[in-house]
Parts: sequence; structure tokens; C-alpha cells
Amino acid sequence: MRAKILWALTLALFALLSRPALAGEEVKPAGLLERALRGQATWVDLTHPLDENTVFWPGGIPFKKTMLADYPQGYRMFKFEMAENVGTHIDAPAHFVEGKPTIDQIPLRQLIGPAVVVDVAEKAGRDPDYQLTKGDLLAWERRNGKIPPGAIVVMRTGWGKRAGDLARYRNMDEQKVMHFPGFSKESAEFLAKEREISGIGIDTLSLDPGNSTEFPVHKVMLGASKFQIENLANLEQLPERGAVIFALPINVRDGTQAEARVVALVP
Repeated sequence: MRAKILWALTLALFALLSRPALAGEEVKPAGLLERALRGQATWVDLTHPLDENTVFWPGGIPFKKTMLADYPQGYRMFKFEMAENVGTHIDAPAHFVEGKPTIDQIPLRQLIGPAVVVDVAEKAGRDPDYQLTKGDLLAWERRNGKIPPGAIVVMRTGWGKRAGDLARYRNMDEQKVMHFPGFSKESAEFLAKEREISGIGIDTLSLDPGNSTEFPVHKVMLGASKFQIENLANLEQLPERGAVIFALPINVRDGTQAEARVVALVP
């Protein structure tokens, strides 16, 4: 009898995790993954491919691919050269703060979490120096509920569509100052201190706005042992809530930044 009861409870739990989410209901990663395996969810690639046109920070080392062997030799193989921060990549806390976790020390559980997508593309379209405010985050919460623990908070600026044109993506003026949107220090402090997030991300070159010289968002977030994702792609394919982000960097020992394959699972 006890075995039958346990089996019935197991089936009930499986059914709960596997059923489609109701409107306004938080999507649990376990149920979402089960639906994905059944073809009832969508994978979205949030990663820019690496090639000679991939975006990179001014003065940095761009991606370069050199052929080492070709098919007449029996196989094809290339050598890659690039800086840590080319294309879609993750900043570890050690990037700015000595003694904080490096890329290989970020817990895997921290790199997977519910996506909180804050859309400011319209505001950024009017003001390329736009900074995400605490008010933007509170407005998201009024529509969707409190930012969940372990969330990866993503700022959707619309800048990802410029990634094919490095000059437009950097948006640098005659004084060599870049102009693209980013988080404000206030919003970073709110997320780091008042919400239990895992990390933040953006579809621009930096979490700080392009005209920043002090990088306060980096200092706040990385100082709080949160990770950051820069140069995300295809954020327009994500809903405000309900998706799950998987952000897995190359496991570089003692690395401060690393290229990553970032994907989202969308119900």
C-alpha cells in the first residue's frame, strides 16, 4: 500500500512539473526542462558567433582564426586568438576585485537561473546614454511580481541589432567617448543589496554605460560576488519573465573573464 501511495505521489508531482504554465504563473526550471524535452519549449541562442567581425572593447585583441591543418593532411584544425572579453562573455568577480571568485570558481548553480528581462529599448532609442533606474526595476515587479531568488537580470536595450557594425555598436564620438546604454549605479546597488540575484546581463559592450569612466556597476556587482554577461544577442526573443538562462563560460582556471555560450529556454 505504501509503495502504491508513493508511486501515486510521484506521478502527481511529475504531472505538476510537466503541465503547461498558467497565465501569470512562475515557470519552474524543472517543469520547463521537461517541456523542452517534449518539444513544448523553445531554445534561444543569446550568443554572438565568434569570427573576425565579432564585437570587442576598443584597444582590445579581436578574434583571429588561423588554419593549422586542412583536409588534404587528413583533418582540419584551427588556432584561435582573442582577449577574454571578445563577443558574448562573462565577467567573474575577480575581474575588478582582488580575492573574489575567478571564472572557474563561480558555482554552476549561479550560472543557471530565471530570466528577468527589463526592456528599455524605446528609452535607449531616444537616449543612447540611458541608464537603467531602480524605477524601471520596480515597474517590472509591479507587472510580474518580485524578482525571484537566483534571477539573472537582463537589460534589453536593442543594441544587439547593431552588433554587425562595430562603429555603430561602440557609437564613439569625436572625443573617443562611447555612447551606449547601461545599468545605473543605483539599480546595481538595489539588485545586489535588496534582491537575491545571481547576475546581470546586457546586449552592449558593458554593463556600465559607454560614457562611464569609473565603472561603478562593475564595482558594485563584482564586489558583491555576482557575475556579469556582456554582448548578449537575440534578447528580443525573450519574454519579460518565464524563461531560464544558462550562462556557461569556458572554464579558464584563474580567468577573470571568459567567452560563454549563453542560451535561454522559453516556454
